Amino acid sequence: MSPDTKSVARPLAAALAACAAPLAAAAVLTRLVVRRAQRHYPRPPDAVVVDGVELRYTQAGTGPPVVLIHGLLGSTHDFDIELNEQLARHYRVIAFDRPGNGYSQAPPADGHTPIGQAYLLHRAVRQLGIERPVLVGYSLGAAVAVAYAALYPDDVAAVVTVGGHVLPYRLPISRLIRVLRIPMLGRLAAATVLVPTAYPVGYVLLGRACYPKPLPAAYARAALAVALRPEPFRHAVEDLERATADLHVLAGSYRLLEVPFVVVVGAYDRIAPAAESQAFHRRLRDSRLIVVGDGGHALHITHPAAIAAAIADAWALTAREEHAASA
Repeated sequence: MSPDTKSVARPLAAALAACAAPLAAAAVLTRLVVRRAQRHYPRPPDAVVVDGVELRYTQAGTGPPVVLIHGLLGSTHDFDIELNEQLARHYRVIAFDRPGNGYSQAPPADGHTPIGQAYLLHRAVRQLGIERPVLVGYSLGAAVAVAYAALYPDDVAAVVTVGGHVLPYRLPISRLIRVLRIPMLGRLAAATVLVPTAYPVGYVLLGRACYPKPLPAAYARAALAVALRPEPFRHAVEDLERATADLHVLAGSYRLLEVPFVVVVGAYDRIAPAAESQAFHRRLRDSRLIVVGDGGHALHITHPAAIAAAIADAWALTAREEHAASA
């Protein structure tokens, strides 16, 4: 080894040795956090396999079918705070962990888009024998619900979007996203330092989603426990990156959609501002806009009664359409 090579190798080896112990400690802490999450917030009991991808889901109640689709880094546990209980009194409620989220398996790379996820969820819904449900999509899950309605309009009774990311957006390229994009480094970061350090940031973001209402402690515990695990966290980057391309494609078809929509948004939404939902509403042929005056983004958490009322409105729109078609 030449003197120049030695002068580079020795500091590099020292730096790696200095990082090894903290990374090992972070990896152990991450495993403990993941095990605790899986113990307190276990995977949904039921699963359906579509094209080799296992999708976990919950179901409750009887009556007209309602399918719930969560947002970025969400899971079926998001709906357990209050909404599921309210809806199950009147409907058969099915909530899925979106592909690559919660405890569902990740799809192939070309399926990690709103259109790809809509395809998988449609196949799953059909396997469960569910016909023409009302789809409820929250945040980025609204993009999946819209894609589902665009691809399979005859198989959808109506769509409810809640704080929906339904128009193309520009993704802010943060340092975290840059790191997670690098295959080996991204996996290392997700398995070590990312999860323990993301909890404080997660609380801030959840508080922002619930603003102007306070962040419920039960929601924060469940959401962070399930979301801040290495695999879902890495797949969330793909969710963000790939969604906007599909939304560019879908946006051109909004004026052609004949499926009834109920568009719900909070006046104080800091994540997907009300103007986005209002613009989406104006593009649709058959739509009702509901602006919750004292609500923010996470309306399914802070205003579950408003979401239940919007679903009832969606079924009323469907009944009106069916009556008009038969007249």
